[in-house]
Amino acid sequence: MDEEARRARIRSQIRPFPKEQHYATGWNGPMSFEDLCTTLTPSINRLMRYYHYVDVDIPDMIQHGFLRLWEELVKQPDLLSAMDQGGATKWVMYRSGSSHYKKFYRREMYLEELATRSGDPDEFIIEGFEGGFHTGYAHYAEAIDLRLDIERVMEFMGEKYQHSRAHLMALYYITTSVGLEDAAALAGRGGTKTAWWLTSIVKPMREELCELLALERPGKTTWQEKVRAGNETPLIELVERFESEGNERMAATLRALAENESTKAIMAQLDLPKSHVHYLRRKAHEALNQAYGCIA
Repeated sequence: MDEEARRARIRSQIRPFPKEQHYATGWNGPMSFEDLCTTLTPSINRLMRYYHYVDVDIPDMIQHGFLRLWEELVKQPDLLSAMDQGGATKWVMYRSGSSHYKKFYRREMYLEELATRSGDPDEFIIEGFEGGFHTGYAHYAEAIDLRLDIERVMEFMGEKYQHSRAHLMALYYITTSVGLEDAAALAGRGGTKTAWWLTSIVKPMREELCELLALERPGKTTWQEKVRAGNETPLIELVERFESEGNERMAATLRALAENESTKAIMAQLDLPKSHVHYLRRKAHEALNQAYGCIA
Protein backbone atom coordinates (compact mmCIF):
# COMPACT_ATOMS: atom_id res chain seq x y z
CA MET A 1 0.00 0.00 0.00
CA ASP A 2 1.47 3.32 -1.08
CA GLU A 3 1.69 6.33 1.23
CA GLU A 4 -1.26 8.16 -0.31
CA ALA A 5 -3.59 5.17 0.06
CA ARG A 6 -2.54 4.66 3.67
CA ARG A 7 -3.29 8.30 4.51
CA ALA A 8 -6.65 8.10 2.76
CA ARG A 9 -7.57 5.02 4.78
CA ILE A 10 -6.62 6.77 8.04
CA ARG A 11 -8.59 9.90 7.12
CA SER A 12 -11.67 7.83 6.29
CA GLN A 13 -11.68 6.38 9.79
CA ILE A 14 -11.54 9.74 11.56
CA ARG A 15 -14.84 10.75 13.14
CA PRO A 16 -15.64 14.17 14.65
CA PHE A 17 -15.93 14.40 18.43
CA PRO A 18 -19.56 14.36 19.58
CA LYS A 19 -20.97 17.65 20.81
CA GLU A 20 -21.90 16.04 24.12
CA GLN A 21 -20.61 13.12 26.10
CA HIS A 22 -22.24 9.77 25.48
CA TYR A 23 -22.19 6.92 27.97
CA ALA A 24 -22.36 3.23 27.20
CA THR A 25 -25.50 1.51 28.48
CA GLY A 26 -26.40 -2.14 28.66
CA TRP A 27 -29.81 -1.69 27.05
CA ASN A 28 -29.60 0.99 24.35
CA GLY A 29 -25.95 1.56 23.45
CA PRO A 30 -24.31 4.98 23.93
CA MET A 31 -26.67 7.62 25.30
CA SER A 32 -26.27 11.26 26.31
CA PHE A 33 -27.04 12.29 29.86
CA GLU A 34 -30.12 14.15 28.64
CA ASP A 35 -31.36 10.97 26.95
CA LEU A 36 -30.70 9.01 30.15
CA CYS A 37 -32.81 11.47 32.15
CA THR A 38 -35.63 11.39 29.61
CA THR A 39 -35.63 7.59 29.45
CA LEU A 40 -35.33 6.79 33.15
CA THR A 41 -37.52 9.50 34.73
CA PRO A 42 -40.95 7.92 33.98
CA SER A 43 -39.84 4.56 35.42
CA ILE A 44 -38.35 6.18 38.54
CA ASN A 45 -41.49 8.26 39.06
CA ARG A 46 -43.71 5.19 38.73
CA LEU A 47 -41.54 3.16 41.12
CA MET A 48 -41.49 5.93 43.74
CA ARG A 49 -45.27 6.20 43.65
CA TYR A 50 -45.54 2.43 44.00
CA TYR A 51 -43.47 2.61 47.20
CA HIS A 52 -45.63 5.52 48.49
CA TYR A 53 -43.02 8.25 48.41
CA VAL A 54 -44.59 11.64 49.21
CA ASP A 55 -45.78 13.10 45.89
CA VAL A 56 -44.59 16.64 46.52
CA ASP A 57 -41.02 15.42 47.16
CA ILE A 58 -40.64 13.13 44.14
CA PRO A 59 -39.32 15.75 41.63
CA ASP A 60 -36.61 16.93 44.04
CA MET A 61 -35.65 13.36 44.89
CA ILE A 62 -35.33 12.43 41.21
CA GLN A 63 -33.10 15.46 40.58
CA HIS A 64 -30.94 14.44 43.54
CA GLY A 65 -30.63 10.91 42.15
CA PHE A 66 -29.58 12.15 38.70
CA LEU A 67 -27.02 14.47 40.29
CA ARG A 68 -25.46 11.45 41.98
CA LEU A 69 -25.52 9.58 38.65
CA TRP A 70 -23.73 12.47 36.91
CA GLU A 71 -21.03 12.55 39.58
CA GLU A 72 -20.42 8.81 39.21
CA LEU A 73 -20.41 8.92 35.39
CA VAL A 74 -17.71 11.60 35.47
CA LYS A 75 -15.56 9.22 37.52
CA GLN A 76 -16.61 6.02 35.71
CA PRO A 77 -18.08 6.62 32.22
CA ASP A 78 -18.82 2.91 31.68
CA LEU A 79 -20.87 2.64 34.89
CA LEU A 80 -24.08 1.75 33.04
CA SER A 81 -22.53 -0.57 30.47
CA ALA A 82 -23.33 -3.69 32.49
CA MET A 83 -26.80 -2.55 33.65
CA ASP A 84 -30.19 -3.01 32.06
CA GLN A 85 -32.78 -0.22 32.19
CA GLY A 86 -34.38 -1.59 35.36
CA GLY A 87 -31.03 -1.71 37.13
CA ALA A 88 -30.25 1.89 36.14
CA THR A 89 -33.69 2.98 37.34
CA LYS A 90 -33.16 1.43 40.76
CA TRP A 91 -29.60 2.81 40.94
CA VAL A 92 -30.90 6.37 40.60
CA MET A 93 -33.88 5.83 42.92
CA TYR A 94 -31.75 4.31 45.69
CA ARG A 95 -29.53 7.41 45.62
CA SER A 96 -32.36 9.95 45.59
CA GLY A 97 -31.86 11.06 49.21
CA SER A 98 -34.96 9.22 50.42
CA SER A 99 -33.42 8.60 53.86
CA HIS A 100 -33.23 12.37 54.40
CA TYR A 101 -36.92 12.79 53.63
CA LYS A 102 -37.91 9.78 55.77
CA LYS A 103 -35.92 11.20 58.68
CA PHE A 104 -37.70 14.52 58.21
CA TYR A 105 -41.15 12.93 58.27
CA ARG A 106 -40.28 10.74 61.25
CA ARG A 107 -39.47 13.92 63.13
CA GLU A 108 -42.45 15.99 62.05
CA MET A 109 -45.23 13.69 60.98
CA TYR A 110 -48.18 12.04 62.66
CA LEU A 111 -47.27 9.08 64.93
CA GLU A 112 -49.74 6.44 63.74
CA GLU A 113 -48.96 3.69 66.24
CA LEU A 114 -48.95 5.93 69.31
CA ALA A 115 -52.10 7.76 68.26
CA THR A 116 -53.96 4.55 67.45
CA ARG A 117 -53.38 3.26 70.96
CA SER A 118 -54.07 6.58 72.64
CA GLY A 119 -57.67 7.03 71.50
CA ASP A 120 -57.07 10.71 70.72
CA PRO A 121 -54.98 10.90 67.52
CA ASP A 122 -54.89 14.68 67.31
CA GLU A 123 -52.92 14.92 70.55
CA PHE A 124 -49.87 13.39 68.88
CA ILE A 125 -48.91 15.87 66.18
CA ILE A 126 -45.29 16.85 66.72
CA GLU A 127 -44.81 20.44 65.65
CA GLY A 128 -42.35 23.19 66.39
CA PHE A 129 -39.67 22.49 63.78
CA GLU A 130 -41.10 24.92 61.25
CA GLY A 131 -39.35 28.25 60.80
CA GLY A 132 -40.32 31.12 63.07
CA PHE A 133 -41.72 28.81 65.75
CA HIS A 134 -41.26 29.99 69.29
CA THR A 135 -43.00 29.80 72.62
CA GLY A 136 -42.90 32.13 75.58
CA TYR A 137 -40.60 29.89 77.56
CA ALA A 138 -39.22 26.37 77.53
CA HIS A 139 -41.57 23.42 77.98
CA TYR A 140 -39.48 21.97 80.80
CA ALA A 141 -39.87 25.26 82.71
CA GLU A 142 -43.64 25.01 82.32
CA ALA A 143 -43.56 21.42 83.63
CA ILE A 144 -41.52 22.49 86.68
CA ASP A 145 -43.90 25.38 87.37
CA LEU A 146 -46.87 23.02 87.19
CA ARG A 147 -45.25 20.57 89.60
CA LEU A 148 -44.54 23.36 92.09
CA ASP A 149 -48.14 24.55 91.74
CA ILE A 150 -49.43 21.05 92.48
CA GLU A 151 -47.22 20.71 95.56
CA ARG A 152 -48.39 24.06 96.95
CA VAL A 153 -52.06 23.30 96.24
CA MET A 154 -51.86 19.85 97.84
CA GLU A 155 -50.25 21.33 100.96
CA PHE A 156 -52.93 24.04 101.11
CA MET A 157 -55.81 21.56 100.67
CA GLY A 158 -54.34 19.17 103.24
CA GLU A 159 -54.13 21.91 105.86
CA LYS A 160 -57.56 23.28 105.01
CA TYR A 161 -59.35 19.92 105.38
CA GLN A 162 -57.09 18.23 107.91
CA HIS A 163 -59.98 17.73 110.34
CA SER A 164 -62.41 16.31 107.74
CA ARG A 165 -61.81 12.67 106.83
CA ALA A 166 -64.45 12.81 104.09
CA HIS A 167 -62.63 15.71 102.38
CA LEU A 168 -59.17 14.18 102.77
CA MET A 169 -60.40 10.92 101.24
CA ALA A 170 -61.99 12.94 98.41
CA LEU A 171 -58.60 14.53 97.74
CA TYR A 172 -57.04 11.06 97.81
CA TYR A 173 -59.67 9.79 95.36
CA ILE A 174 -59.23 12.72 92.94
CA THR A 175 -55.42 12.65 92.83
CA THR A 176 -54.71 8.90 92.78
CA SER A 177 -55.93 5.79 90.97
CA VAL A 178 -57.79 4.38 93.99
CA GLY A 179 -61.20 2.92 93.14
CA LEU A 180 -64.45 4.66 94.03
CA GLU A 181 -65.74 1.97 96.39
CA ASP A 182 -62.45 1.79 98.32
CA ALA A 183 -62.19 5.58 98.64
CA ALA A 184 -65.82 5.89 99.76
CA ALA A 185 -65.30 3.16 102.36
CA LEU A 186 -62.19 4.93 103.71
CA ALA A 187 -64.22 8.15 103.90
CA GLY A 188 -66.96 6.37 105.84
CA ARG A 189 -69.40 7.04 103.02
CA GLY A 190 -69.89 3.57 101.56
CA GLY A 191 -73.09 1.98 100.29
CA THR A 192 -76.01 4.39 99.89
CA LYS A 193 -73.93 7.33 101.12
CA THR A 194 -71.50 7.14 98.17
CA ALA A 195 -73.69 9.21 95.83
CA TRP A 196 -74.03 11.97 98.41
CA TRP A 197 -70.27 11.95 99.01
CA LEU A 198 -69.57 12.29 95.27
CA THR A 199 -71.96 15.21 94.72
CA SER A 200 -71.47 17.08 98.01
CA ILE A 201 -67.76 16.53 98.72
CA VAL A 202 -65.85 15.20 95.68
CA LYS A 203 -67.40 17.42 92.99
CA PRO A 204 -66.90 20.76 94.85
CA MET A 205 -63.36 19.73 95.81
CA ARG A 206 -62.54 18.84 92.20
CA GLU A 207 -63.77 22.27 91.08
CA GLU A 208 -61.72 23.94 93.81
CA LEU A 209 -58.59 22.10 92.68
CA CYS A 210 -59.16 23.17 89.06
CA GLU A 211 -59.55 26.77 90.13
CA LEU A 212 -56.42 26.73 92.31
CA LEU A 213 -54.32 25.09 89.58
CA ALA A 214 -55.75 27.43 86.90
CA LEU A 215 -56.32 24.49 84.58
CA GLU A 216 -58.35 26.62 82.19
CA ARG A 217 -55.74 29.17 81.19
CA PRO A 218 -56.39 31.90 78.59
CA GLY A 219 -54.55 31.23 75.36
CA LYS A 220 -54.12 27.52 76.06
CA THR A 221 -57.38 26.44 74.41
CA THR A 222 -56.89 24.27 71.33
CA TRP A 223 -58.63 24.82 68.01
CA GLN A 224 -60.50 21.52 68.57
CA GLU A 225 -61.99 22.87 71.81
CA LYS A 226 -63.00 26.10 70.09
CA VAL A 227 -64.74 24.18 67.31
CA ARG A 228 -66.57 21.99 69.83
CA ALA A 229 -67.62 25.17 71.65
CA GLY A 230 -69.37 26.33 68.47
CA ASN A 231 -66.78 28.70 67.01
CA GLU A 232 -66.77 27.36 63.45
CA THR A 233 -66.30 30.63 61.54
CA PRO A 234 -62.47 30.38 61.15
CA LEU A 235 -62.84 26.75 60.04
CA ILE A 236 -65.47 27.58 57.43
CA GLU A 237 -63.45 30.54 56.11
CA LEU A 238 -60.34 28.36 55.88
CA VAL A 239 -62.18 25.63 53.97
CA GLU A 240 -63.68 28.19 51.58
CA ARG A 241 -60.25 29.73 50.99
CA PHE A 242 -58.68 26.42 49.97
CA GLU A 243 -61.69 25.56 47.80
CA SER A 244 -61.39 28.90 46.00
CA GLU A 245 -57.71 28.13 45.38
CA GLY A 246 -58.67 24.75 43.92
CA ASN A 247 -57.03 22.80 46.74
CA GLU A 248 -59.86 20.32 47.32
CA ARG A 249 -57.61 17.86 49.16
CA MET A 250 -56.71 20.36 51.88
CA ALA A 251 -60.33 21.48 52.18
CA ALA A 252 -61.45 17.87 52.64
CA THR A 253 -58.69 17.26 55.20
CA LEU A 254 -59.78 20.30 57.22
CA ARG A 255 -63.36 19.07 57.32
CA ALA A 256 -62.21 15.58 58.29
CA LEU A 257 -60.08 16.87 61.18
CA ALA A 258 -62.97 18.98 62.45
CA GLU A 259 -65.15 15.86 62.44
CA ASN A 260 -62.38 13.83 64.15
CA GLU A 261 -62.13 11.32 61.30
CA SER A 262 -59.30 8.78 61.32
CA THR A 263 -56.35 8.65 58.95
CA LYS A 264 -57.79 5.54 57.28
CA ALA A 265 -61.06 7.35 56.60
CA ILE A 266 -59.22 10.26 54.98
CA MET A 267 -57.10 7.83 52.91
CA ALA A 268 -60.26 6.16 51.62
CA GLN A 269 -61.98 9.48 50.93
CA LEU A 270 -59.07 11.06 49.02
CA ASP A 271 -57.60 7.83 47.60
CA LEU A 272 -54.11 8.80 48.79
CA PRO A 273 -51.30 6.88 50.51
CA LYS A 274 -50.83 7.20 54.25
CA SER A 275 -47.66 9.32 53.93
CA HIS A 276 -49.46 11.94 51.85
CA VAL A 277 -52.43 12.02 54.24
CA HIS A 278 -50.00 12.55 57.14
CA TYR A 279 -48.53 15.51 55.26
CA LEU A 280 -51.99 16.99 54.64
CA ARG A 281 -52.96 16.50 58.31
CA ARG A 282 -49.85 18.33 59.50
CA LYS A 283 -50.46 21.25 57.14
CA ALA A 284 -54.14 21.36 58.15
CA HIS A 285 -53.20 21.49 61.85
CA GLU A 286 -50.80 24.38 61.15
CA ALA A 287 -53.48 26.30 59.23
CA LEU A 288 -56.12 25.72 61.92
CA ASN A 289 -53.78 26.74 64.75
CA GLN A 290 -53.03 29.96 62.89
CA ALA A 291 -56.69 30.63 62.05
CA TYR A 292 -57.81 30.14 65.66
CA GLY A 293 -54.81 31.94 67.18
CA CYS A 294 -53.62 28.87 69.10
CA ILE A 295 -50.06 28.02 70.04
CA ALA A 296 -48.94 24.99 68.02
